[in-house]
Amino acid sequence: MKKIIITLSGVLITGLVFSQTVSPAEISPAAKIKLNNGQKIVVENIITIEASLGMGMELTSNSTSVNALEVKNSTDKNYTISNTLTKLKVNMNMMGQPTNYDSEKKEDNNAEIAKTFDEKLNKPVDIIIDNTSGLAIMVDKKVKKKDTDEENPMDGLLNMFAESTDDAVVTGAFALIPRGKRIEDSWSDTAKAKDMQTIRTYTLKSITGNEALIQLGAITIAVNKIDMQGMEIEFKSNTKTAGEIITDISTGLIKKKNSTSDITGSFQLMGQDMPISAKTISTTIYK
Repeated sequence: MKKIIITLSGVLITGLVFSQTVSPAEISPAAKIKLNNGQKIVVENIITIEASLGMGMELTSNSTSVNALEVKNSTDKNYTISNTLTKLKVNMNMMGQPTNYDSEKKEDNNAEIAKTFDEKLNKPVDIIIDNTSGLAIMVDKKVKKKDTDEENPMDGLLNMFAESTDDAVVTGAFALIPRGKRIEDSWSDTAKAKDMQTIRTYTLKSITGNEALIQLGAITIAVNKIDMQGMEIEFKSNTKTAGEIITDISTGLIKKKNSTSDITGSFQLMGQDMPISAKTISTTIYK
């Protein structure tokens, strides 16, 4: 069971990557993010996953995570925002075998999963973001690096349940509309990592008061390699995401984000390519 869960984590880690209209003259989106020192934001993320890994391996899971953001400092160019994972609940079923985790009921948790998740809880990490883009420009991680032999092989599992990296949680809370955009206008951006590229397209659908509805489409292509007990496994995935974002145009702070992602790909195990597919549905509320 341990090997199956580790394999699954590698497959899905890259896949979890969101009226009344007025005339263009009345649209006045924020030129930059506007927050107050000491401001607190609660992020609640709910995700469901259905995955097929070939050879009859089926997985379903439901998870809820709660993060606390706090504005610690600000300059004319950036904000320092602290992110703390405060709650996490996961119910997963792999081939009929349930595995659960609840940060508020630790006595009932699977010991192996608890080792990974407990290390993430209630440990604030400061993220510095650019106030004109909302993108992270520095992550201040005061975490003692473990020796390779001590690293938990399931550490990547957390990412399959949420946008769980600290910078992803913080930057995911903001959406700015470029100046001059009219209703039905679109814009795009590209994010590149070591083994992954995401192209996102946004379309402004409507504005009601200070709330803007943005349609999101994204494509993520990734190739990941992980070492599973001395065996290298390569994962290739293509993820198509469609969603909607409701953002406050006066501050750049998102209020709600919904997305559905369809993942297809394969992983190579012992010289054989195994097909994979998965669907994730995510709802994130900011308050």
